[in-house]
Amino acid sequence: MKFLQKELTIFYYSVYILAALLAVVGYVFHKNGFIITNSVFIDNFKIIVILYMLISIPLTLKNFSSKVKKIAQIENENEKFAKYLNISKIRIMLFAIIIHVGVISFFVLKRADLAKPMFDFLYIAAIGVVALFFCNPTKNKIENDFFNE
Repeated sequence: MKFLQKELTIFYYSVYILAALLAVVGYVFHKNGFIITNSVFIDNFKIIVILYMLISIPLTLKNFSSKVKKIAQIENENEKFAKYLNISKIRIMLFAIIIHVGVISFFVLKRADLAKPMFDFLYIAAIGVVALFFCNPTKNKIENDFFNE
Protein backbone atom coordinates (compact mmCIF):
# COMPACT_ATOMS: atom_id res chain seq x y z
CA MET A 1 0.00 0.00 0.00
CA LYS A 2 2.90 2.33 0.74
CA PHE A 3 4.30 1.99 -2.79
CA LEU A 4 0.87 2.91 -4.14
CA GLN A 5 0.74 6.09 -2.11
CA LYS A 6 4.32 6.97 -3.06
CA GLU A 7 3.74 6.52 -6.79
CA LEU A 8 0.46 8.46 -6.72
CA THR A 9 2.02 11.26 -4.68
CA ILE A 10 4.84 11.65 -7.19
CA PHE A 11 2.33 11.66 -10.04
CA TYR A 12 0.09 14.13 -8.18
CA TYR A 13 2.83 16.66 -7.49
CA SER A 14 4.27 16.32 -10.99
CA VAL A 15 1.06 17.98 -12.21
CA TYR A 16 1.93 21.09 -10.20
CA ILE A 17 5.55 21.03 -11.37
CA LEU A 18 4.43 20.78 -14.99
CA ALA A 19 1.98 23.65 -14.43
CA ALA A 20 4.83 25.81 -13.12
CA LEU A 21 6.98 24.89 -16.13
CA LEU A 22 4.09 25.71 -18.47
CA ALA A 23 3.75 29.08 -16.76
CA VAL A 24 7.41 29.80 -17.48
CA VAL A 25 7.05 28.63 -21.09
CA GLY A 26 3.89 30.70 -21.50
CA TYR A 27 5.62 33.75 -20.07
CA VAL A 28 8.53 33.31 -22.49
CA PHE A 29 6.09 32.91 -25.40
CA HIS A 30 4.23 36.03 -24.29
CA LYS A 31 7.41 38.10 -24.01
CA ASN A 32 8.58 36.91 -27.44
CA GLY A 33 5.33 37.94 -29.08
CA PHE A 34 3.74 34.53 -29.53
CA ILE A 35 0.21 35.66 -28.74
CA ILE A 36 -3.00 34.52 -30.37
CA THR A 37 -5.38 37.44 -30.76
CA ASN A 38 -8.17 35.95 -32.88
CA SER A 39 -11.29 36.82 -30.85
CA VAL A 40 -13.51 34.22 -32.50
CA PHE A 41 -11.00 31.44 -31.81
CA ILE A 42 -10.50 32.58 -28.23
CA ASP A 43 -14.23 32.75 -27.50
CA ASN A 44 -14.88 29.31 -28.99
CA PHE A 45 -11.85 27.82 -27.25
CA LYS A 46 -12.96 29.27 -23.92
CA ILE A 47 -16.43 27.75 -24.34
CA ILE A 48 -14.89 24.34 -25.09
CA VAL A 49 -12.58 24.53 -22.08
CA ILE A 50 -15.39 25.61 -19.75
CA LEU A 51 -17.67 22.84 -21.02
CA TYR A 52 -14.89 20.30 -20.56
CA MET A 53 -14.35 21.55 -17.03
CA LEU A 54 -18.05 21.54 -16.12
CA ILE A 55 -18.58 18.05 -17.50
CA SER A 56 -15.33 16.34 -16.53
CA ILE A 57 -15.09 17.32 -12.87
CA PRO A 58 -18.37 15.81 -11.60
CA LEU A 59 -18.27 12.85 -14.00
CA THR A 60 -14.70 12.00 -13.08
CA LEU A 61 -15.38 12.13 -9.35
CA LYS A 62 -18.55 10.03 -9.69
CA ASN A 63 -16.92 7.51 -12.03
CA PHE A 64 -13.92 7.14 -9.72
CA SER A 65 -16.19 6.47 -6.77
CA SER A 66 -18.11 3.75 -8.58
CA LYS A 67 -14.93 2.13 -9.95
CA VAL A 68 -13.33 2.07 -6.50
CA LYS A 69 -16.32 0.16 -5.13
CA LYS A 70 -15.82 -2.47 -7.83
CA ILE A 71 -12.07 -2.62 -7.29
CA ALA A 72 -12.49 -3.07 -3.53
CA GLN A 73 -14.25 -6.38 -4.20
CA ILE A 74 -11.32 -7.86 -6.14
CA GLU A 75 -9.54 -10.60 -4.19
CA ASN A 76 -6.11 -10.45 -5.84
CA GLU A 77 -4.10 -7.69 -4.12
CA ASN A 78 -1.76 -7.04 -7.07
CA GLU A 79 -4.64 -6.68 -9.50
CA LYS A 80 -6.52 -4.48 -7.05
CA PHE A 81 -3.55 -2.14 -6.58
CA ALA A 82 -2.81 -2.01 -10.32
CA LYS A 83 -6.39 -1.08 -11.20
CA TYR A 84 -6.58 1.48 -8.41
CA LEU A 85 -3.31 3.05 -9.55
CA ASN A 86 -4.56 3.19 -13.13
CA ILE A 87 -7.89 4.89 -12.37
CA SER A 88 -6.25 7.27 -9.90
CA LYS A 89 -3.75 8.40 -12.51
CA ILE A 90 -6.51 8.88 -15.08
CA ARG A 91 -8.47 11.00 -12.60
CA ILE A 92 -5.42 13.15 -11.89
CA MET A 93 -4.69 13.54 -15.61
CA LEU A 94 -8.23 14.66 -16.40
CA PHE A 95 -7.94 17.43 -13.82
CA ALA A 96 -4.39 18.24 -14.91
CA ILE A 97 -5.68 19.03 -18.40
CA ILE A 98 -7.84 21.78 -16.94
CA ILE A 99 -4.93 23.27 -15.01
CA HIS A 100 -2.39 23.08 -17.83
CA VAL A 101 -4.71 24.43 -20.52
CA GLY A 102 -5.72 27.28 -18.21
CA VAL A 103 -2.14 28.22 -17.37
CA ILE A 104 -0.77 28.19 -20.91
CA SER A 105 -3.86 29.89 -22.34
CA PHE A 106 -3.54 32.72 -19.84
CA PHE A 107 -0.21 33.66 -21.38
CA VAL A 108 -0.70 33.01 -25.08
CA LEU A 109 -4.30 34.12 -25.66
CA LYS A 110 -5.22 37.79 -25.69
CA ARG A 111 -8.27 39.31 -27.26
CA ALA A 112 -7.40 42.23 -29.50
CA ASP A 113 -10.45 44.22 -28.37
CA LEU A 114 -9.50 43.97 -24.68
CA ALA A 115 -6.43 45.59 -23.21
CA LYS A 116 -6.28 43.29 -20.21
CA PRO A 117 -5.03 39.70 -20.00
CA MET A 118 -7.41 36.74 -20.15
CA PHE A 119 -7.90 36.14 -16.44
CA ASP A 120 -10.75 33.76 -17.30
CA PHE A 121 -8.20 31.06 -18.03
CA LEU A 122 -6.42 31.70 -14.75
CA TYR A 123 -9.75 31.15 -12.97
CA ILE A 124 -10.25 27.94 -14.92
CA ALA A 125 -6.81 26.74 -13.81
CA ALA A 126 -7.67 27.63 -10.21
CA ILE A 127 -10.86 25.57 -10.42
CA GLY A 128 -8.76 22.69 -11.75
CA VAL A 129 -6.42 23.03 -8.77
CA VAL A 130 -9.37 22.88 -6.37
CA ALA A 131 -10.68 19.78 -8.15
CA LEU A 132 -7.21 18.23 -7.98
CA PHE A 133 -7.19 18.66 -4.20
CA PHE A 134 -9.80 15.90 -4.11
CA CYS A 135 -7.21 13.59 -5.68
CA ASN A 136 -4.48 14.12 -3.09
CA PRO A 137 -3.33 10.55 -2.39
CA THR A 138 -3.10 10.47 1.39
CA LYS A 139 -2.79 7.24 3.34
CA ASN A 140 -6.22 7.69 4.91
CA LYS A 141 -7.96 8.23 1.56
CA ILE A 142 -6.36 5.17 0.01
CA GLU A 143 -7.24 3.00 3.03
CA ASN A 144 -10.82 4.29 3.00
CA ASP A 145 -11.10 3.42 -0.68
CA PHE A 146 -9.97 -0.13 -0.08
CA PHE A 147 -11.55 -0.99 3.25
CA ASN A 148 -14.80 1.02 3.28
CA GLU A 149 -16.82 -0.57 0.53
